[in-house]
Amino acid sequence: MAKKILIAIDGSEASMKSLWYVSETIGGCKEIKITLLSILPEVSKGLENLLGPDYINAIPGFRDKVGNIEQLKRQREGEMKAALERGKELLKKTGIPEENIDIKVRSKKEGIAKDILRELEKGGYDTIVVGRRGLTGAFFMGSISDKIVKYAKNCAVWVVD
Repeated sequence: MAKKILIAIDGSEASMKSLWYVSETIGGCKEIKITLLSILPEVSKGLENLLGPDYINAIPGFRDKVGNIEQLKRQREGEMKAALERGKELLKKTGIPEENIDIKVRSKKEGIAKDILRELEKGGYDTIVVGRRGLTGAFFMGSISDKIVKYAKNCAVWVVD
């Protein structure tokens, strides 16, 4: 049975470094199945939750600006898909068959770490790979990689720095 690896990518240097590490470590393995996963944060909902609906409604034109935020979200999704496609190309160059590489870009539902852990469990992965530092630039209690290390079950966890 093929081993399954989930690589969480957020576009940061650390997450792209983890992708490079995997390609160098297991390049050429024909039996490995790899999923590149990116969870996109909900910018507009987070902003509205942070400020509150009364404040939002009091700002003239804010609802029009939310449309611009949605456009930025679609742009970010396109950028992430492009980054994951580049990652897929890197893995293919190391000898991993294209049909063994899957790309998933999803919007955040419960929380980025929880969504990654849900995919880990649902997909039956043997290994999860995360970068030590994500877009926040810090590795401290409460960070995504900390939560993955703490809550991932029945799999190996690689944290790449």
